[in-house]
Amino acid sequence: MPNTSDTYPVAPNETDRLSCLRQLNVLDTGVDPAFEHVVELAKSIFNVPIVLVTLVDEHRLWFKARRGLDQYEMDREPAFCNHTILSQDLLVVADMHLDERFRQNVLVTGAPHIRFYAGCPLEMQDGLMAGSLCILDDAPRAMTDRELEQLRMLGATTAALLNQYRNAGTMRKLSLELALASDVLERQRQELRTQKRLLDCASDLAKIGAWEIDCKTGELLWSDGMYALHEVDKTFLPSLDTLEQFYSPEEFKRLVAQVAHSRETNEAYVFEGQMVTAKGNKRVVRIAGHVELQNGLPVRRFGMKQDITEEKEAIEKIKRLAERDPLTGLRNRGQLLERLHDVKHRGSPVTLMLLDLDGFKDINDTHGHAAGDECLKEIARRLDAVRAHGRMLARIGGDEFALVIEGVTDRLELDGIAGRILKIASAPLYFHGASFRCSTSIGIAVHEGGGGFTEADLMSQADLALYSAKAAGRNRYFFFDPLMKAVADWKVESIASISDALAAGQLELHYQAKVSLTTGDVAGYEALLRWNSAEGVRGPGTFSPAIEDPTVSLEIGEFVLQSALDQAAAWQNAGIDFGSIAINVGQNQLIDPVFTDRLLEGLRSRGLEPKQFQIEITEDVLLQRGADVIKDVCKKLRNAGVMIALDDFGTGFASLTHLLDFPLSVIKIDRSFIARLSTKAGATALVKAIVDIGEGLGADVVAEGVETQEQADFLRSIGCKTAQGYLFHRPQSATAAVSAFVRNEPRSVPTDARVGGHSFV
Repeated sequence: MPNTSDTYPVAPNETDRLSCLRQLNVLDTGVDPAFEHVVELAKSIFNVPIVLVTLVDEHRLWFKARRGLDQYEMDREPAFCNHTILSQDLLVVADMHLDERFRQNVLVTGAPHIRFYAGCPLEMQDGLMAGSLCILDDAPRAMTDRELEQLRMLGATTAALLNQYRNAGTMRKLSLELALASDVLERQRQELRTQKRLLDCASDLAKIGAWEIDCKTGELLWSDGMYALHEVDKTFLPSLDTLEQFYSPEEFKRLVAQVAHSRETNEAYVFEGQMVTAKGNKRVVRIAGHVELQNGLPVRRFGMKQDITEEKEAIEKIKRLAERDPLTGLRNRGQLLERLHDVKHRGSPVTLMLLDLDGFKDINDTHGHAAGDECLKEIARRLDAVRAHGRMLARIGGDEFALVIEGVTDRLELDGIAGRILKIASAPLYFHGASFRCSTSIGIAVHEGGGGFTEADLMSQADLALYSAKAAGRNRYFFFDPLMKAVADWKVESIASISDALAAGQLELHYQAKVSLTTGDVAGYEALLRWNSAEGVRGPGTFSPAIEDPTVSLEIGEFVLQSALDQAAAWQNAGIDFGSIAINVGQNQLIDPVFTDRLLEGLRSRGLEPKQFQIEITEDVLLQRGADVIKDVCKKLRNAGVMIALDDFGTGFASLTHLLDFPLSVIKIDRSFIARLSTKAGATALVKAIVDIGEGLGADVVAEGVETQEQADFLRSIGCKTAQGYLFHRPQSATAAVSAFVRNEPRSVPTDARVGGHSFV
């Protein structure tokens, strides 16, 4: 009796179906090359991991042919084919997880984790289905109309092969009982011709041909697909001699060797190689050969030949995408690391050059990304001129390139290569009528050979050298020096240490007074950051990398801002007239969109007047990217009453026009000019000129670094009204800074300026 389990559907004619299946005499038979070719063909066409020719028995599924599955049979209960054999057409499940019938199936939830299924029912007769030809995948997918039609045609071919088993038995019986029944024989011929047409059609779809050699006569027979594949007509007589014309000598020699080995061992073989058709078209082909034995002796050799040109081209395309940069066609970062790995294992000397384009972002911003892409492609073409044997050029990032030079470590030769790169990279570039230039900076790391390095270490060394080249002004090259690594390690350690110090409350503001040169009174204070480390109090110069770090600098800046605001409020509440507090503000803070509002809100919430607060910026901030944003921030703060001071004036590269463009309230003369007042000719003239400029612009002028009475006297004589320095006051904690103010202790100021009642230590 048929299975009537509720766990899978059963056809009403199940009894008839099982009877017809057994009449096929195919269950539990051996391997059949025809079915093997079908599943191999299906696997190639649909590129799936599992292909099965299944026969649905009463309690089991038995596989006549299979790919991607080890067992020969399985229990019928979870089989998807239970549903397929109820249909006259394909059953396609694009995603098992989305189908209520199958989402909890053990073959879906467990190994082999099937997600996609497509099965074609194999009809025996009168709507009775033997099983299915099915393809399965562990990932969801959709099928095109062409693929659906291909699966139907392969299913029809498989069904014909199944029926051939029954027909073969019938033919043997009829040949004995009805030897004269020619009409029966004719029907068999018609069925065979039909099967041949189906196989020919399937072969055309997959560009496959079949061949066969009679081992007794040596006769070689071709299917129609073989003639089509070689682009010859059917008058062509295939033989080993005539086949040689389709191959190069090397390829034909390989093919003959594999065929000879198969003849000696009676083993199957697969050959892949290139051939040229009779019409001169190049093809990549795969030839599969098998042998049929009788009593241990070969009686027939047969197989298939397939045009796999498109398959190989697709594989090569995927390989190119995996190994090449799609824009420039150069090798990518992965290939660069692989080459370094190979060089290391060969123990060869090697030099790595890292290149970074200077000003590339400006090209993108000014001329657009299309111009930027053309720039990268042109630079790649130019750099190709330095590529030679043992060298590999790669694009490893947006505007970063790399050159691996195996076997060369001579400094003079490397100088020549790097110099040539600088020259060709800086030549003019053209795009849609526009002309622009793009120089490059180069970092060079050299390893003398013998292994002993890692790819990451060599990349890091070249990167440190590149960073030094860019920091030194760009458009140049630097060789790696161990000192660069020490500096880099110090920077990393410094950033980490300050982050920890900030979290541990070890940072503190010290305050240095600014003194009126005419009255001796305090004009204000500058807040200076200090680190109370285990080794003592440290100034910003010992942890400058943390101040320059984009992330940590914002945290430090916020600490300085809030601490200074709190101190100003504390002094005001204590009745101390501190004038104003100035803090140093960097670029990262100024371009922060919430900085202005946070500062003004901090003043308001503490009851402070904006004029009681100053921000100091250096000249380099005016020249960096984002200067327009910074100028707008300064204008907003200046309009609100906050004082804007230009710190260290005269040491940078800002022009005098910046004094007009930026809303400055204070100009601070750098200490280097003050120190040379009595030793450097022209220093006095420069200092006086700065004082005159400040007076002309209506800005206060503050002289920094005043350490002698003579310096203070000169500054007062030329009209400089305010100064700060060790002559008056050293940076101290907030408590120490105001203690002298309260005690009214003596201070070092000019005799005629000793007015007012405040002193400093």
